[in-house]
Formats: sequence, C-alpha cells, structure tokens
Amino acid sequence: MSHSRLIGAFIVCGLIAGCGNNSDHVNIISSGYTSIANGGITVNAGTVTLHSAGAPDATINAGGDLSIGGNALTTDAAQREQLQHYYNSVLAIRDHGIATGKAGAAVAGEAIKSVASGLANGDPDQIGKQVDAKAQKVTDAAMKICQDIDGIKAAQDNLATQLPAFKPYAAIVDDGDIRECRRGSKS
Repeated sequence: MSHSRLIGAFIVCGLIAGCGNNSDHVNIISSGYTSIANGGITVNAGTVTLHSAGAPDATINAGGDLSIGGNALTTDAAQREQLQHYYNSVLAIRDHGIATGKAGAAVAGEAIKSVASGLANGDPDQIGKQVDAKAQKVTDAAMKICQDIDGIKAAQDNLATQLPAFKPYAAIVDDGDIRECRRGSKS
C-alpha cells in the first residue's frame, strides 16, 4: 500500500469524524438544543423557535400552534398541518444529524480497523473498498438531512402564502441551503 493511500484513509477518517461539528447550518448539542440555518431556527425543550431580523420570535409546538411575539395566532386546519410539518421536519434534522454523526464515527472506527487489518494481512488493496463502502452509509444519512431541509422549505413556502403573519419567517431556509446541503453530502 502506498503511503499516500494510507494518509488518504486517515484524512478521510478525520474529515468524517469532524462532519457537522462546526457547521454554520446545523449545530446539535447533546442537551437537546439544536440550531439550524445559522440560528434562524432553534429547538429547545420541544419548541421550535424562528428568529428573523426585524420580526419578533415565532414559536411552533408539536401540535402546530403558532405564537409570534408571545401572542398565539388562530390557524385553520391546513395551516396547522403545515406548521406540524415544519415542526416535524426541524426535529427530523436533529435526529438525522445525530444519526449522521454516529455513522461518521462508526466509519472512522471501521476505517482504522480496515487499515490495520489490511496492513497486517498484507492485503492493502481492500482498504479503500472497505472504507468507501462504509462511507456510503454516512452519505445516505446526510442526504436525509437534506430531505428534511427541503421539507422545511416546502412548509415555509406554503405557510408564507397561506398565513400572512408567517411571511417574515419565509426566508429562513432558501433554495441555496438545499443545494449546498446536497452538494456537501455528496463530497
């Protein structure tokens, strides 16, 4: 096995282990606090809070109740359904982010084992194949986050047209966030 291939395997391990750790878009903290879209969306204690410049904070709970600036808004069934979809997509990002982190850590561990095993058994050509196969699990997990971001964007767009009070929060997630996520997940 060439030194560059061995170094490459360790670099991949380091990159995978570090994925999402310092992202501007999604930060997951073990206490249950989650920050998405550069802090535009936060989750704490089961409540999703939306932060938009020039507008009071808006909160959405699991039941699809919306409050803006501490004042509850009356919503119809279709709006409540979109608010629940928004809420569930935000929570899914947190769950999928944790799953992606765990998959990345598992891949890093497996990559180290593959390198050690491949070198010990004199079969270094298998190292890359084994690491690549395991790394696909991380990519698949990361793509779920992108689908969740897409779900937030769809709910956000629907809410902006159905519920005028939601319009100040309609640009928290944009198409560029979705493209960036998909591009980053394929790397």
